Amino acid sequence: MAYSFTSSQSAGDLETATLTDTSDSLAGITGRLIYIQKYTGDYLVPTGYTTDYIVWPIGSNTIDINDLLDKDYCVDISVKWFTGSTITATTTVLTLFTGYGDLFLRQLTQRLAANRVNISNKNFWENKNKLRVLLDDAAQAVSLLNDQTIAQFCLDEEYELTQNISSFF
Repeated sequence: MAYSFTSSQSAGDLETATLTDTSDSLAGITGRLIYIQKYTGDYLVPTGYTTDYIVWPIGSNTIDINDLLDKDYCVDISVKWFTGSTITATTTVLTLFTGYGDLFLRQLTQRLAANRVNISNKNFWENKNKLRVLLDDAAQAVSLLNDQTIAQFCLDEEYELTQNISSFF
């Protein structure tokens, strides 16, 4: 029996992560728990949660985890499937959420289209390219190296750029 899931982030709601159970079958499964762990070892949970985990009801193959993402993250998402109180399976997937950085890049492109003066602004281009490279490097840290620390480093640097617009753009 293969137990698996996918994850996504909607451009329309960047604070929400969506998980979809893609397991072959849930026959006999009575519960699921989701653990989302940052590279520091801390758990990422929605605002107001007092546990390190999120309960995923068996009645739904998809769960929207609202108020989870306040910036871009690289996290280990672990789902544990239970039969009674016994763990039947655990699957962990290194996951990259880059919706905030991707949206910021799109906004910079729109800004460029609206104000062509930036086309010759060296500072604008250097920092826009830096942002693109940081997002690409984060993706490669996950896909090629399976390295959460490097990916999150890139995302933290990207966050600094996007939070200091007047200094960089």
